[in-house]
Amino acid sequence: MRKYWILSVIIVVLCLIFSMYVMFIIFDKMHEVDAAQKSVKNYKERMSAPVDALDPNTNSGMAVTGKLIIPKLEVDCNIRGDTVNAYDAVYHYPQSAAYGQPGECGILGHRTTYSGLFRNIGDLKPGDKVIIKDLILKKVYNYEVTSNGDDIRWDYKTNPVKFALEGEPRLLLITCYPPGEKSAAYITHCKLISTSSF
Repeated sequence: MRKYWILSVIIVVLCLIFSMYVMFIIFDKMHEVDAAQKSVKNYKERMSAPVDALDPNTNSGMAVTGKLIIPKLEVDCNIRGDTVNAYDAVYHYPQSAAYGQPGECGILGHRTTYSGLFRNIGDLKPGDKVIIKDLILKKVYNYEVTSNGDDIRWDYKTNPVKFALEGEPRLLLITCYPPGEKSAAYITHCKLISTSSF
């Protein structure tokens, strides 16, 4: 009988040691998860605040120059001039026309990363509204989709997208295609229909 009692005590002690080991691993991993969550939060806060493009460690400058609003897609985000890799933001190509000006204004957004703001861009139809608020000039530019899904450029890596800087004011919403890949540039075309101040 004593032999079984000793065996039971050994099994209980081994179970306790194993449980403590598992708890230690879980506790250790929780610290790593917390550190990763804090890192992502800090990055989001840093990338959503205006920064000087020449010195990303400062909080001055004009990185955020406007707001992009696409009601049908429930998109309401910043337009940045310094990076496309920011949460809740899209990128204005500096070599394209300024908002509301003659020529083609190019806006680049992600489908699957950094908030994936253009994930449902394929749902836009001709006539849908796209709004840009220029935070510098205090203007609102109302655009209307003219075509979507007709302009997929498979050769964009060897023949980069070029923007016209004359003619009627147009807006090009550009993202990757197919979603999650970078095989082609998917372009949604819009035309300016009205301008107002705010």
